[in-house]
Amino acid sequence: MNGTLFIAAGLGWGVTTLGAFAILYVVKQWPFHARGDGRIIGGLALVIGILIGGGVIIPSIDPFLLLGSGMIILIGLIDDRVDLTPWQKLLGQGIAAALATAGLSSIEALSLGVPLPLGNVQWIVNFLWILTLINAANLIDGLDGLLITVLAPSFGTLAIVATLEKNVTGGALSLAALSALLGFYPFNRHHGRLLLGDTGAEFIGYLLALLTLTIFQRGQGEWAIIPALLIATVPLSDTAFAVLRRLVHHRSIFRRDREHIHHRLAIRIGARKAVTTLGIMSLFTSIFAFFLWQYGA
Repeated sequence: MNGTLFIAAGLGWGVTTLGAFAILYVVKQWPFHARGDGRIIGGLALVIGILIGGGVIIPSIDPFLLLGSGMIILIGLIDDRVDLTPWQKLLGQGIAAALATAGLSSIEALSLGVPLPLGNVQWIVNFLWILTLINAANLIDGLDGLLITVLAPSFGTLAIVATLEKNVTGGALSLAALSALLGFYPFNRHHGRLLLGDTGAEFIGYLLALLTLTIFQRGQGEWAIIPALLIATVPLSDTAFAVLRRLVHHRSIFRRDREHIHHRLAIRIGARKAVTTLGIMSLFTSIFAFFLWQYGA
């Protein structure tokens, strides 16, 4: 098991780093640039790093989960290139979430050895959880390095829990994601040269949703929802705040603005301190999630 985990982590970091350098090398021919500041969108390097890092256990993963991964990557790439409408994007995300939910209903979606819940209510919960985290990860990616700083503790905690539970597949994917995020961070930190874009952010949210649904299973279809919520507290809180704020002001929930929690913090204390503050919050909630899981919450 340890060998598999080390390989997944090493490949995740190495491939992501090499991919980021490769994108910078072909910058003039690279088709993905952010509208507004013109910086390069390099989230594809992160995605490929995770997929190759997780490739050591790909045969263990349900085909529907892989199809869902492909769909969310495709939607991200298209959106980074041509800027889809919110409804077009939501449709693609919904298809990816539905495919993933179908995969989670199989007997061994991520080598758990026990079936996930098959009831209609749980199917809806799984679908909405995946769709929500896809968008929550995308929304929190509003400052350089923020998404990575916030979700690195989450994937680290998931890797620890999966390892303790002897879930090789969940552990390998968690470590591949963590190491890929760390490999991409030097290119994405304050005033970084690469952005994650929708491709990177949405795929990370998709993967986080799958791993929280599968790693935090106690067998017999019992999902430990409180640790899962704590793992994703920062992006979920920001998303809830954004939706409520727009509804209160009678705006479309899809309307973009710069009134997110991280934007407000950045105005008050600066972008770097805002990223650090939210990263520390995520670290504490992830540690709390781990202890709750250990004590059976």
